[in-house]
Amino acid sequence: MNDQGGAERRSRAFTATGGRVQPLDDDIRLDTHVTPTSSGGDTLPLTERQSQLISLCRPACAVAELAARMDLPLAVVTALVHDLCARGRVTTDQVLDLTSDTVISTALLQRLRDRLHAI
Repeated sequence: MNDQGGAERRSRAFTATGGRVQPLDDDIRLDTHVTPTSSGGDTLPLTERQSQLISLCRPACAVAELAARMDLPLAVVTALVHDLCARGRVTTDQVLDLTSDTVISTALLQRLRDRLHAI
């Protein structure tokens, strides 16, 4: 064994989710905003990672930003968010879907193209 001069021993990221690295559904994306609930959800104790996630998403925070702040793989954070959402400890909100024809018009795309060319 290699002693690293008292370096703190870290557990593998997937142990935070019991080995699961994928959420049970596809509703949670990179840009999903996570907000702690005011009611607090269930009364079961939280793990250290779950507590950290909840404290970091005050106010709402995107899943990708949470992964960066927690220094965890995105898939692990997504699974944690799903678990907390199922327990009623956080809520998730999707950002506006910009792929709808009613949101993006041809005129908007042309203005964007013209401004990018001007740069």
